Amino acid sequence: MAKKLLWIFVGAFVVRLILSFVVSHPDINNHIDWGIRFWEYGPAKFFAPETNIWSYTWPNQPPGSLYMFAGIRKLFEFVFGLFWFVNVKVPAFPSVIITFFESNLYPALLKLPSIVSDIGIGVLIYKIILLLDIKNKEKKAFWAAVVWLVNPVVWYNSAVWGQTDAIINFLALGSFYFLFKRRVVPAIFLILLSFYVKVSLTIFLPVFAIVVLRQKYKIADLLKGAAIPLAVIGLATLPFSRGEPFGWLVNLYQTKILGQQLQIITANAFNVWAAIAGIHEQPQALLLGPLSYQAWGIILFAVSYFPLLYMVWKKQDAGSVVVALALTAFSSWMLLTNMHERYLYPLFPYLTILAGAGLVSLPSYILISFLNLLNLYNFWWVPEIGVIKSFLSFGNRVMPRILGLVNFGLFVQLYFHLTKSVKAK
Repeated sequence: MAKKLLWIFVGAFVVRLILSFVVSHPDINNHIDWGIRFWEYGPAKFFAPETNIWSYTWPNQPPGSLYMFAGIRKLFEFVFGLFWFVNVKVPAFPSVIITFFESNLYPALLKLPSIVSDIGIGVLIYKIILLLDIKNKEKKAFWAAVVWLVNPVVWYNSAVWGQTDAIINFLALGSFYFLFKRRVVPAIFLILLSFYVKVSLTIFLPVFAIVVLRQKYKIADLLKGAAIPLAVIGLATLPFSRGEPFGWLVNLYQTKILGQQLQIITANAFNVWAAIAGIHEQPQALLLGPLSYQAWGIILFAVSYFPLLYMVWKKQDAGSVVVALALTAFSSWMLLTNMHERYLYPLFPYLTILAGAGLVSLPSYILISFLNLLNLYNFWWVPEIGVIKSFLSFGNRVMPRILGLVNFGLFVQLYFHLTKSVKAK
């Protein structure tokens, strides 16, 4: 079975690699631009006002992402340089390859970390299911990994769109895997590294902290676990900060990464707010009764979140933590405002584990995945399929409202089903 799974992983990687050359979302132009200008400006001036000239948008990601884009730029120059050398030295070499790579190689290489992370998440899903107290775990782990690899939501995000959600989710999932193995040092390192690449998964931090606290590590182990990643992050930030790195990082997160994001009710997320307010851009400060949409979102999320944290406090086994992480991801996307369609991605690694373990039915898994695939497709329309585009767009975009309501119903059903299953243990 292990050999068969290895070939499936290889096949999934090759298919994703091919797709990475086919098309890219306009968002990837930012990553191209940031990678080029990193070497033009240097890290010390990268975020400085005097160099705030960008072909697309200002850099709104932490240094971890920017180091990655900069490294891929150099990788592109190296690989393209090799092909150019062969093209010059070997007359029979088809020059059309050079023309193709000149336009398509760099965007494809920018997708490579996400594609590798897709495969890495599949490996972790397999390994985590083997830790669960269930029957036929090897067979279930095998099929869960396969389901993850073929899920269109996964490869559409990484290999087609070119987003980086897979990278931070691979780091976070790896962090919890090490926690399940009671290896706190690599667990802390990976969770902090995920925040250094992108800040999206801070919703998991309270769950992580409770598990660490309840596992009762020695103070020396916790200090070691925190000191190593903080030292690495501090040293990596020095070229940007030109001084004290952590104060600079806090200011960067507050002013550029979080402070200058869209502040709207829903950013094309088919969630409860799409059902209520529609999909069109509206400020989250608008009132819904006595409170703003944003305030209602925070309250509803808190109501759903605190029972999950209490559940983790009571039970720290891997299955209960996976349930809490899945529902945290689903509830944050469903109930908080200012959510993009892609922000449901953190649900799927944990939902896949739960489906593989038999706690979530395959029809529910497929339906949630299909609705999110439609959500990812909405507004981008790649590949353009007229009937689906018309379906999602007709009647002043009434379908996102309906699908948002359907998603909310699925969320409520899954929330009560999974929390009940944990209590029944």
